[in-house]
Amino acid sequence: MSLTDEGHYGPKQLNMLKTIWGEGFLSPGGTDEIDQILKGLDLKGKKVLDIGCGTGGAVFHMIEKYGVNEAIGIDPEPLVIKTANDLAMKKGISNKVKFICTKPDEHKFEDKSFQVVFSKEAFLHIIDKKKLLQEINDILVDDGILSVGDWMRNDDNEPSAQMKEYIAAEGLDMFMCSLEKYESLLKETGYKVLSLNDRNKWYLEKVKTEISDIKGPLYDEVIKQIGKEEADGALEIWEKLLGVVEKGEHRPGNFQAIKISNQYGE
Repeated sequence: MSLTDEGHYGPKQLNMLKTIWGEGFLSPGGTDEIDQILKGLDLKGKKVLDIGCGTGGAVFHMIEKYGVNEAIGIDPEPLVIKTANDLAMKKGISNKVKFICTKPDEHKFEDKSFQVVFSKEAFLHIIDKKKLLQEINDILVDDGILSVGDWMRNDDNEPSAQMKEYIAAEGLDMFMCSLEKYESLLKETGYKVLSLNDRNKWYLEKVKTEISDIKGPLYDEVIKQIGKEEADGALEIWEKLLGVVEKGEHRPGNFQAIKISNQYGE
């Protein structure tokens, strides 16, 4: 939610999102939704890259619950990365994780250097998803796993006026595609699709709960963090979000895929 002129994620916004979603998270669902994205995967002893790591919540969870041996998180927001590194120090796991301030196409990792690539609600900000999937293919080991949760749409036509209004209110670049589009792109870029899941029904109830919480028990704390005017503005954005989720155009989802070839098409 772009509420201030401090950049996409300034101090006030980070504090507000921590109030709503919990420490370490810049997207909804917390550890339960991370478990949904990672369902059935064995990460013990693995090296993982988190694209769009935010303040580190997913990485910390993968280390603490799944036994990940080494993790790197990347995100383009400087304050977000500083917060993630501070939290890693606080948790005493800085020896297992490194957070880097960079965009996916700016930091070059060695080929076949990760066993798992994870991402949650970050791919939607990247316009060329085929190129992204090709670059991830390069850095995954053979039979490496790509596990992603993302905000998606019901189709790949031009967004509706209602969706455009919501995206404009957010103030963030969003290039959402359908779950079916992801399936097609994965097959084109050297992956075998393991699972595809639509999470619209879950997210509809989640958004309703968040709105209720912001209006109710969290309202005073949100005002304390960002002020009444911006708190009310945040509620307006959440209401617009509810509208596009409720109509079914906004459809979060997740997928898992395994790298089967590095001979992807151009």
